[in-house]
Amino acid sequence: MNEDGSPDKRGVHRVKHDLASSQSLSTTVTVAVADVAGVEPAEIPEQLYDVIDPEALDKLFKSRDDGTSRRGGRLSFSLYGHHVTVRGDGSITVQPGLARIKQLGGNLLVVGSVPDSVVDTASTPLLGETSRNRTRLFALHDRSISTARSRLSMAGSIGKNAYIVDYHTDSRSTVAEDSVRILPEIERIDGDIDDFRDKIVATIRRLDAERGGFEPAELRFCFDTLRPLVETHDDALVDAFLGPICEALKDVSGMAHYVLPIEYDSPPVRAITSKFDAIVELRAGDSGPEQRWHLRETNYTTEWFDI
Repeated sequence: MNEDGSPDKRGVHRVKHDLASSQSLSTTVTVAVADVAGVEPAEIPEQLYDVIDPEALDKLFKSRDDGTSRRGGRLSFSLYGHHVTVRGDGSITVQPGLARIKQLGGNLLVVGSVPDSVVDTASTPLLGETSRNRTRLFALHDRSISTARSRLSMAGSIGKNAYIVDYHTDSRSTVAEDSVRILPEIERIDGDIDDFRDKIVATIRRLDAERGGFEPAELRFCFDTLRPLVETHDDALVDAFLGPICEALKDVSGMAHYVLPIEYDSPPVRAITSKFDAIVELRAGDSGPEQRWHLRETNYTTEWFDI
């Protein structure tokens, strides 16, 4: 536990408020969030009183009349894209929303009208670093097997613990491609879109059972691409398709991203944003590929930054 404000290995910053000091607890919280965000407190556009009553916060954790602290209390809320927890003993934890998703897992929608190379650059890190024992699952909808193999290779996981569920609207022969490599494990779906969804969910559950349960963010999932789904089906069918997959991944605390290479403010994107914990918007910047994250839980959007 780092009470000097420095992050621990999970990206959680910890500070301690002196309940006997003249500085209010709400001020300490604001300063702590600003420090983690790398800005001055005055630069935070969202004020603490926009999300919680500062006076009520101070009173809730104020020492008792005999001077003892209220150790049993705890309050959590979001401020400036950060998850904040305040405890009765004056301890405060601050965790950036991005770090929280990467630690605990979540469903991410990756959007932007960008070249495949930009999507590859953004998708590969989301598959997880090679230093940890990840399980990686691809679901391909009208995409070449080489798409998954290329990203798995970039992530250092071309064979071991890598799986592909492949579905094409129009059946096609891929025998020649299969003859080149045996791994990763590939399962092709010959039925309809419901069969595709059911196989994805069943594969997630099977892999979880085989591993004896996944650690948070241990399972990395990529769906590429949602475009044919949203272009050929109505909102109700898209919702019925995505819902069970998103829930299955939440059940195993997986880190999932779904590629939809169209503009962020387009109607198809707006129609499905409620299914996701964050929207990752991509663009080809002047100095290279860039991204910004729209975090739904904290209602916060990051600045553009390099991928």
